[in-house]
Amino acid sequence: MEGQRYRYELQGFDRIVQLEPAEIFDADDETMRSGRILPGQYVGKITVVVRFDGSTPLSTTVEVVPAKLTQAHEYRQMLADITAHAAEAVLQGFAPATVEAVVTTRNTDLLYQQFAVLESQVRSDEFGAAVGRILGNPHVDWRSATERRRPGGAHPAGSHFGRALAAPGPRQPWLPGRGRAALATMPTTLERQKHESTTDTAPNRFIKHVLETWRAIAQQLLTGLVRDDGGTPQPGPARRGVQAAEEVIEILDEILSHPFFRHVGILDRFPASSQVLLKREGYRQLLHMSVLVLAGLDLSFESGIEDIYRPSLRNVATLYELWCYLALVDIVGMVCEQPQSGSAFTLSKNGLSLRLKTGEDSAVRWQTMRRGRSLEVQLLFNRQFNAGGGSWTASMRPDCSVLIRPLDSTLGGAGEPFDVWLHFDAKYRVSGASSIELWEENGESSSRGAAKNDDLLKMHAYRDAIHRTAGAYVLYPGDKTFDKRQFAETLPGLGAFPLRPGATERHGVEAISNFLAEVLDHVADQATQHERERFWRSRIHASPVHAHPNLSPVPFLDKPPADTDVLVGYVRGSQHRAWIDQARSYNVRADSRSGSVRLGSRVLSATMVLLYELADGTERIVGLARAGEWRAVDRQELIDTGYPAPRGNLYLVTSLEVVSRPPDWLPLVRVSSLRPPGHVPGAPFAVTWLDLMSSTLRT
Repeated sequence: MEGQRYRYELQGFDRIVQLEPAEIFDADDETMRSGRILPGQYVGKITVVVRFDGSTPLSTTVEVVPAKLTQAHEYRQMLADITAHAAEAVLQGFAPATVEAVVTTRNTDLLYQQFAVLESQVRSDEFGAAVGRILGNPHVDWRSATERRRPGGAHPAGSHFGRALAAPGPRQPWLPGRGRAALATMPTTLERQKHESTTDTAPNRFIKHVLETWRAIAQQLLTGLVRDDGGTPQPGPARRGVQAAEEVIEILDEILSHPFFRHVGILDRFPASSQVLLKREGYRQLLHMSVLVLAGLDLSFESGIEDIYRPSLRNVATLYELWCYLALVDIVGMVCEQPQSGSAFTLSKNGLSLRLKTGEDSAVRWQTMRRGRSLEVQLLFNRQFNAGGGSWTASMRPDCSVLIRPLDSTLGGAGEPFDVWLHFDAKYRVSGASSIELWEENGESSSRGAAKNDDLLKMHAYRDAIHRTAGAYVLYPGDKTFDKRQFAETLPGLGAFPLRPGATERHGVEAISNFLAEVLDHVADQATQHERERFWRSRIHASPVHAHPNLSPVPFLDKPPADTDVLVGYVRGSQHRAWIDQARSYNVRADSRSGSVRLGSRVLSATMVLLYELADGTERIVGLARAGEWRAVDRQELIDTGYPAPRGNLYLVTSLEVVSRPPDWLPLVRVSSLRPPGHVPGAPFAVTWLDLMSSTLRT
């Protein structure tokens, strides 16, 4: 079982020379007779070879079972799912229209990865089932053959026989003088059409060509791994490669020796439009496999015990990460109603193989409409968020990142402030059950456990450090969903979703699909608190930071200084100031004169009023008050309140609640430094309380 530690002991041997694969053995001493077996997170079949003095090496096989996947079939299912994705990518976008129908191979270096895919296909249950269907029920075609026979034998009656009698060519006398209807002559040979069944068809030739090509690949790899002098192969992975190649050749030779293939000819063209290859069971599966092997799938696995000569041996944690990404490609495509299974792959640099796209280039894109709002959705694999750019702390690289971007907005246009990032990290770990408890002989488990707290804490790091991230979630092979929402809405959030392979369907797909559909509806809704928060956050942090002194706070502000507007109003002489003090009011012009205030002006929404006057050529602060509601008054109404000689016909008046204890730094405020450029002298204007604080630095 992967992740466990085992003791081993070898008895009855002379001095042991070597144990392979050496990567998993930790011997107690130099004799290597006892020690520990450490399979780590690598899963699959391991060939153990013991070499010792004076005898032939002995070998056996050990199957390393995944602990967190039910038995081994879920692990094999992950391999099969990745293979299916790659084959679909080839058929959708990378398959050639025609293929040269000759058995060709590549040099050994380029064969490694291709052979790994080839062996995984040949050893799969799907391959055995497909070959069985073809041999048991092969495609049959009917062909017409023309033969010529001398008269006198039996011939089938019908119109064709009549045409044969009247056909031009050498003739001989026949039935002379037997009436007008009798034939005087007949052909010396009669032409006859013969219909017979044959298995020598284009689909069957293609299957034979595929098997022969695969055998040639295995044979060339075998030849390249054996020394030129015909001696034993090099130790280590090369020896395991020889064994794997020989086993594949043996399997293919057994199939090709079947009597069925004796009557199948050589393929001279690729039957790309054959409905038999595209739809018929057995043929369809081998077509997918052949395209995949032809492309030479180039997936990057971690180095270590895993090697290309034993492709069934994989780091299960890395494999789970790749599988989760491809599962998300399917899930997002299903939610957006636009399948994009093949878009996760691209051609390698040499053009001879496929590889998974990573980083910025890995974006798989969708465009969908939710609640009348157009959204762009991107899914990226191993996208790097660099420190100082995508992340404000350290560089981070989640396994899978989903970007949701509204393509239209009534709040100043679409763009980065409205982007929403979700991150998914595949963690092949569970909490709440031991590895042994997760695996039972019957292949079932009563409890798979929950996500580990350490993994959830890492999701906090993603959400808090990466800009515009609204949610981060663990994907793990457990059975407990954890969807924690910071507030009442879908986002911001954090949690974990179970996701594991199955023979018929992936477990956990429905929950993730429902969650992503809910997220898209949430981002499309303009009335959410989350969108409001993103809008104001972008506005706040897009503004430059004002320099201001470290002044004492004041108790009368209802909002932060940057959000508190202040009306800066001019006091026109001692009589105007006396009216302000007596009426506890302040007035502004509302007619068509210069300096008038229009409805909807920022001046009228200010909550504070700062009054200043001009004395001896110097602007001096004379009072601070809290503004009340504004009301419109005409000239006569203003006169009735005792206002001294109004010059206009219409005014706006607000009540004042005088601040009894203004801050001691208020007299240092310079009104001239606050007044907007080109402003009409004496006309009111609005600034923030933070602007007042900052102006004290300029005195």
